[in-house]
Amino acid sequence: MLAQYKLTISIFLCTLVFFLSCKEQKASQGIKKKVSEKIFDDPIQDSLKDFWYTHQVASPDRLKIVNDPDNSNNDLLKVSLQVGDKVAGGSRSEIIIKPKDSFGYRNNYSFRFKFPKSFFENEEKEGVILLNQWHNVPYPGYNYTNQIVKVRVPFAMMVKHTTDGEFYMLLHYGLKVGILNEMVFAKWPGNLKPDVWYTFENEIFWSLYDDGYAIPKIDGTCFQVEDKDVCTLKGANMYHVRPHDYKMGLYWSAGHMHDRYIYYDEFYMNTQRTSYFPSN
Repeated sequence: MLAQYKLTISIFLCTLVFFLSCKEQKASQGIKKKVSEKIFDDPIQDSLKDFWYTHQVASPDRLKIVNDPDNSNNDLLKVSLQVGDKVAGGSRSEIIIKPKDSFGYRNNYSFRFKFPKSFFENEEKEGVILLNQWHNVPYPGYNYTNQIVKVRVPFAMMVKHTTDGEFYMLLHYGLKVGILNEMVFAKWPGNLKPDVWYTFENEIFWSLYDDGYAIPKIDGTCFQVEDKDVCTLKGANMYHVRPHDYKMGLYWSAGHMHDRYIYYDEFYMNTQRTSYFPSN
């Protein structure tokens, strides 16, 4: 009788373990298939969508919705930056999205942009004018006033200008903080001209590890590193799990002596939490 009782208990325990194992496996499969997605879609018509933060301008008139001179049914965003404009310690006119992408997220975004002729006024000093960047936030437990270390943003695309009047598109990707320097600079091989629409698109996979990447293009053309096409820039792009903020507009280095503006149109961003987890 005792032996039969023990056998019954053993069968019950084995059945329970098998049931729980199957249930756990199904649950894990469900998690792998589960994908969260956010879409930020702003065709720039009549006004900016309410997902933008618009407080990083010296004056509200630095952001204007204007009629497209080439299409009466279309509107454009005109972003202006004037000499002397200062916001948060920098010369900037930027709008911001906070998509909350942490590691394991994939973000695809695109927009059109156009320069007026006045954008290419020569400067006495060489410098850069940022058009979009992913701005890191301070380490957990700190803020911008008491952060223990200043870090470079992991992705920024900018117009580089020389004292000879040359203007070209440049970007940097990767981590740079303290003695760590994994940042890569890449140049777009095309020519920048006034009154021409360009389409920028980028895919970023956010990671603390070497499997992070970015695939930036302008008009379908990849950027170059040391004169060689490098369509995918690889490497870690997060310092910690707190997500970066996306900024777009104008931000320039010290020494600029000319007011500038730029047009933006058709902004789109799709961000997804993938079924990613780094392998051991």
